Amino acid sequence: MQKLSVNLLQAELIPQQALWTLKRVVTLWGLVFIAMFAWMSISQLQHQQLNDEFSIVNSKQKQQAARLTHLELQISKHKADPALEKQLATLKLLLVNKKALHTQLTDTSTTYAAGFSMAMTELSELHHRDISLQKVKMMLNELTFSGLARKPEAVPLWLAAFEDSTFLAGKSFTHFSLSENEDKVTEFVVSSNAAASSAGE
Repeated sequence: MQKLSVNLLQAELIPQQALWTLKRVVTLWGLVFIAMFAWMSISQLQHQQLNDEFSIVNSKQKQQAARLTHLELQISKHKADPALEKQLATLKLLLVNKKALHTQLTDTSTTYAAGFSMAMTELSELHHRDISLQKVKMMLNELTFSGLARKPEAVPLWLAAFEDSTFLAGKSFTHFSLSENEDKVTEFVVSSNAAASSAGE
């Protein structure tokens, strides 16, 4: 006689495996923790780099200020030597440039820290001895430089060097102006936004 078997275990009675197991939740939280830790480490590194750059600029500014004071004292006590006066004028331009960099490094309201740090590094590498920057403005769609030039022709030469820059290469400047102030020193404004430059003058 043939025996018949009946399977009473139906598919709907088999327990379904849970989508979110304890192991998966712990793994997910571990990945989130690693990502947050990496982000914090990168942010701290960028902040430290900016602080180091600020310290270097601040130290150089103090040295230039002390040297400037010493030279001015020598000139006041003795008859001015043309070579000494030329050196003093150069140091004044350098000091103005360092003060502008110091102001921009301590002002986080006009630019992002990481991008500004890279731009300042490249501007320092592209420094021209006849150019002294007084104002640097960097926004999402605007880039403006203004300052003093010992010779008018120094400004185009300085801008031409931007072609070798990583951050500044390819920037289009739609506004360019040169003028001579009361002290017979050339002032310049270069901007990628003509309307913004005209408003700021």
